[in-house]
Amino acid sequence: MDFSYKNIEIAHSQIKNQIIQTPLISNDYINKKLNSKVYFKLENLQNTGSFKLRGATYKISKISEANKKNGVVAYSSGNHAQAVAYASLQQKINCKIIMPNNAPTIKIENTKKYKAEVILYDPETQSRESIGEKISIEENRTLIRPYDDIDIIAGQGTAGKEIYEQLMQNSVVPDIYLCCCGGGGLIAGTSTYLNDKFTNIKSFSVEPFGFEDTKKSLNSGTILSNEKGHQSICDAIITPQPGNLTFPINLKNLEDGLVVNDDEVKNSIKILAEHLKIVVEPGGAVAATAALTEKIDLKNKTVVVMISGGNIDLEMFRSL
Repeated sequence: MDFSYKNIEIAHSQIKNQIIQTPLISNDYINKKLNSKVYFKLENLQNTGSFKLRGATYKISKISEANKKNGVVAYSSGNHAQAVAYASLQQKINCKIIMPNNAPTIKIENTKKYKAEVILYDPETQSRESIGEKISIEENRTLIRPYDDIDIIAGQGTAGKEIYEQLMQNSVVPDIYLCCCGGGGLIAGTSTYLNDKFTNIKSFSVEPFGFEDTKKSLNSGTILSNEKGHQSICDAIITPQPGNLTFPINLKNLEDGLVVNDDEVKNSIKILAEHLKIVVEPGGAVAATAALTEKIDLKNKTVVVMISGGNIDLEMFRSL
């Protein structure tokens, strides 16, 4: 598959005026605590509250005018749903979104707020992929997949281009990149760009315990699925297995995978709120959690950490 930083630069030229260039910030308390220099990429401040808007906006920009009239359909636990709904609304495209009936209320309500028709399904007994394919075929809608699509990966990778440019403004060369991983689109795109520009950088995926399919797949060299029976509060990055398109990219780019547990994530959300003054959802906090719990040695290193989303149910945030 021919995918490189050039795909990402093309995507960025197309969508840069429709997305926010999110901040890259550092924090004295955390730097001292870890004895390293940590830069947080705040995609929780992106429109719709996550990085997903990048890929959705780019994908929709590539749909022909004729197909736009037929509308789009997507499936998602929430962040991709909101992004596709928002990007569709900007283009006045009819949008249907398939969401699990146990998705966080804030994500369902926000998706409806962007004028999408939300179709709820039971993740225990139904397949979102099957429902999406059926609607796409029957209604001739364009199906926008959450990660296994080269345009989506390129769009998400634009966050990596921003990180590179923001670091270069301060003449900073990073040693380590930590990024959350569900289906693998964000880390595939961003690591492609960062690995090209910083040839010595080591990139790591971070996943919640019980859903470390990328780590297991990286270690075995082949796609492996998660075992059933696990649960996690990190709803945004729970996927059954790595993507068929994302995994080969990540196998080439990534050093290894790291794993964090829910209690560690809860504590990190609190630390990020107290010291960075930001609201982060559980899935968006896993990379920061890997740093704060020092899953790898960060001492005297320059580290980039992806904060991928901020769509947390207020009740959960309040309880923390």
